[in-house]
Amino acid sequence: MFVRSYLSKVAKNVVSSANYATKISKPEIPKNPLLNLEAGKTYHWCLCGRSKSQPLCDGTHKDIYLKVTQRPVRFTVEKSKEYWLCNCKQTKNRPFCDGTHKQKEIQEAGTVRL
Repeated sequence: MFVRSYLSKVAKNVVSSANYATKISKPEIPKNPLLNLEAGKTYHWCLCGRSKSQPLCDGTHKDIYLKVTQRPVRFTVEKSKEYWLCNCKQTKNRPFCDGTHKQKEIQEAGTVRL
């Protein structure tokens, strides 16, 4: 009786914590995606949108409970200077901002298309 009671509590805790792990709030996007990047250094631009260090990847996509299929975009820059990186993830010039976020349909969208 004790073992059955104990196992049922353990199973409920595992299931509830697994369900909790998949519920994620929308990440907060920084107001200024202007970053000072160094020439020759490799950067990883977040494509999944879950990184807490947007617009750069922090490895959140590796969490097996999130089941994220997108991987970061690796890139280097030729000159050391400030670059605008895309935060809306809709740019045609990944990872750099091309102003797509200013379009009316992007502004009105309830969800982000990746």
